[in-house]
Amino acid sequence: MTHHQAKPRIKPTLPVYRVSDHVYIQLPGKCVELSDADGGISLFVGLLDGTRTVPEVQRELRAAGRDLTREDVDAAIEEFDRAGLIEDGAAAPGLDGHSLERWKRNLGFLENYSSLATSKYTLQRKLRDYRVVLLGLGGVGSHMLYDLVGLGVRDIRVVDFDTVELSNLNRQILYRESDIGRPKIEVATERILAYDPLVKLDARSTYIGCADEALAVVEGRDLVLSAVDMPKMQVVNWINQACVTAGATLITGGVDSRRIAYYTMIPGVTGCVECWKADVAEHDRLSADLSVKKAEWAESAHEPRFPEDMSAFGALVTLYTAHVLGEVVRLATGIAPPLSQGRLMEAYFDDAVPRESERWSRRPDCPVCSHVPAAPAPAVRATT
Repeated sequence: MTHHQAKPRIKPTLPVYRVSDHVYIQLPGKCVELSDADGGISLFVGLLDGTRTVPEVQRELRAAGRDLTREDVDAAIEEFDRAGLIEDGAAAPGLDGHSLERWKRNLGFLENYSSLATSKYTLQRKLRDYRVVLLGLGGVGSHMLYDLVGLGVRDIRVVDFDTVELSNLNRQILYRESDIGRPKIEVATERILAYDPLVKLDARSTYIGCADEALAVVEGRDLVLSAVDMPKMQVVNWINQACVTAGATLITGGVDSRRIAYYTMIPGVTGCVECWKADVAEHDRLSADLSVKKAEWAESAHEPRFPEDMSAFGALVTLYTAHVLGEVVRLATGIAPPLSQGRLMEAYFDDAVPRESERWSRRPDCPVCSHVPAAPAPAVRATT
């Protein structure tokens, strides 16, 4: 349905060209070509400058000798809207001047997904108000924290208990050599508040040692980004259980030598980590047996310990962060469906191509999440 109170305009980031008897509107990676032998399209596009309502556009077209009904103009506006060419020039930003300037380049990106119904400002405000908890401030966590703030997320809880070491500095961008020995949470707070003093940063120096402690840090959050792996084989179970209890979406994974891998768990929508483990036990006996053995090693003082992970390559940390922060934007704004919802995505350094590695569904017998009522999948705006 056409929004008659809106003032449609061609998106400012889209160049418009007239070549011979055609009008071209350039979208990222493609052009919309419109035949315009009599100049009617050029006239119509020129009126879409954000200063006129749809009825006013129709009146000016008729005044220019174009015998078009309201229905004709409505249909043309709807077609331009479906094609992603226009937005509402009358949309109120709902952001102050400082925010508009700071997030100017974000708004240029979000304009790709704006429409007459949803403004780029609305999408930016959704990011601003998204309540995120980031667990861990190591390689992945330090990149994510900077990038979350750059995206405009302003309500962030960060949790870490570690101190800065020299070997961190090949990829942990929050820290300097002068910070060695200092608590990461302390340094991160200083750096991030210097980067954006308006961030609401809830910094907690906490070690997660059980499900109840995990719940205490994820309650009240929309999204949990887990970048912790200690204690191995246990912490992911505690965080999974806490997220299911709190109704918070979880994105986790990590850098595995020369590979990145990540997945998204949404309570009531996807299967949880326990569902995944049960699915593996049924369909991949070797992986299930190895997981059991690793869990035994993690709790035993006599069995061999896990070999020290000496691989943490900065380029892969950056790649992982880019993939996961893309998921954050999709979840917060609804501009596209999350790619890793209920499935493990991976990409290798060798070609950097994202692939689905595994997929699983909710299990009706899951001891962790089966009691959670089914929920609708994240809302996604219709885009071309």
